[in-house]
Amino acid sequence: MFWSKIWLFLLAAAAAIAFTIALLLPRPAQRARTDDDRQRLVVACDVVNIQLKSAARVQIDVASAFARQAELVAALDRAGGLETIDEATSKAARELAAQTIAGVSGTRPDFAILIDRKGRVLARAGSAGVDESLYGDTIAGRFLVDDALAGYLRDDLWQVGKRLYRVAGSPVIKRDPPVTYVGAVVVGNAVSKQFAEELMKPLGATVGFYVKGDLAISSSATVLDREVLTEYAKLAASPADLDTDCKSSQPFIATSGKQRLSAVVARLPGEARYDDAFFAVYLEQQPPAGLGRTLDQVRKDDLSFANFPWVLLGLGFVGALAIGLGLMVFEHDRPVRRLAADAVELAKGKGERLPEERHGGRLGSVARSVNIHIDKLAREARAARRDLDQLLGPADGSFGSLDAIDVPAPPPRPAPPPAEFRFSSPGVKPPELDLAPARPTPPPARPATPPPAPTPPPTPRTKTPPPFAAVPTPPPPAKNLDDDILASLAGARVPAPPPPEPDEEAYFRSVFDEFVALKAKCGEPTAGLTYAKFVDKLRKNQDELMAKPGTVGVRFSVYVKDGKAALKATPVKDA
Repeated sequence: MFWSKIWLFLLAAAAAIAFTIALLLPRPAQRARTDDDRQRLVVACDVVNIQLKSAARVQIDVASAFARQAELVAALDRAGGLETIDEATSKAARELAAQTIAGVSGTRPDFAILIDRKGRVLARAGSAGVDESLYGDTIAGRFLVDDALAGYLRDDLWQVGKRLYRVAGSPVIKRDPPVTYVGAVVVGNAVSKQFAEELMKPLGATVGFYVKGDLAISSSATVLDREVLTEYAKLAASPADLDTDCKSSQPFIATSGKQRLSAVVARLPGEARYDDAFFAVYLEQQPPAGLGRTLDQVRKDDLSFANFPWVLLGLGFVGALAIGLGLMVFEHDRPVRRLAADAVELAKGKGERLPEERHGGRLGSVARSVNIHIDKLAREARAARRDLDQLLGPADGSFGSLDAIDVPAPPPRPAPPPAEFRFSSPGVKPPELDLAPARPTPPPARPATPPPAPTPPPTPRTKTPPPFAAVPTPPPPAKNLDDDILASLAGARVPAPPPPEPDEEAYFRSVFDEFVALKAKCGEPTAGLTYAKFVDKLRKNQDELMAKPGTVGVRFSVYVKDGKAALKATPVKDA
């Protein structure tokens, strides 16, 4: 069975390796998908920054177009010379700004603010929640306004209320000699849901813009939990440049109710940065790609003959099965059939033993065990033959004192078997021995004087029981005259009844006294020890041991164990 076991081990090892590979293969796929999600998040984050910069350039062009309007230049030049801006001047400028917004092709600004050289608002126009009735207030001090009044083109992000605005500023220059800066124009667009959706549409991700810890706008209805604020706090404490936020940020797991998302955060540039403005890009996290999910994603064409090596798999299976069956026949079926055939030959009497040399391994052990039992039966047969010879006595017909017994004469005894006689010899039937006495004949007339009594057989020696009444004495068996005759003929001794039981109470008392003395010697208390309890314990142990086969008595001995007195019961076996 050696090669069969080796083959089974190899198959089990191959199955274990295949199962291990099946469990491990989804893990690289999961890591690859995680890396892909991270790359998508980084790309989406960079796209947001790129789109913000691209939109800023468009707004700067729109602001420049506003600044070149001759009517606006003249209006801002007149407003700069006024001590205060009146309502009529503001209204005229507001109407002019609204007409300019309406004339912009492409993405129109949501609002426009006209600012004179002193930094005062001449007019506000637009529909993005701008209060057009306000004018005359000073907004100088903002980075974008100050740069525009100084002659620079600039974009920025403003936080107004809980909304974000993309703004751009351009200086207004009076080009008639002498060239002077007469004011600035600021145009802006709100960061809307439409703008966020357009940013993420080609990427399949979601973006959310946050201001002061609150979500300002998002491209979907998904709202992240507080994990996004924790990640932003870590990023805000970093001294890294804003341009590296997307690449340096590690994706983290965010939740939205029961939904799990992979997300990255990045800080927003401009003035809104100081209002804790940032954006988060996130993707829905796919379940782990385990073996079960991988199997669920298997399609029908994956199992086609073109995509799966069914032929090689079938050949491998048939080859493994053929090798296993061959080893089974070679190492198991043939040896078992050979042993069965030898056993049939032995049963038919064509042999005396199983040929051990023809069988190896465990079957050879079986053959040896059978031969050992055959030898044992032969020895027992020879011993039984010797016992039968002793029972029948000598073959010369001498019966000793049988004549003195008033019983019918026994029939003549058959001759003893030859020396080579064996009970196990095949084809030889042992002689049938009739030990029953012949039918008695009528006795002759009794003489006047009675015949003398027969001599009693000698009393055999019996084994002495243990020195206490531990062995229950069975009643002597009933004897009859035939038993005495057969015992006399065989020269056997008739066992005498056993002697009376010794004094059990005295033996138990001596054991108790010895036990109490030993406990006192060991310094143990004996106050709670009574003779009645002690004897009851001895009798229980004695009954348990006497129930075992071959036990004829029980001896009790007292000894010291671990510094304390102890009692040991030893069964006495029949010799």
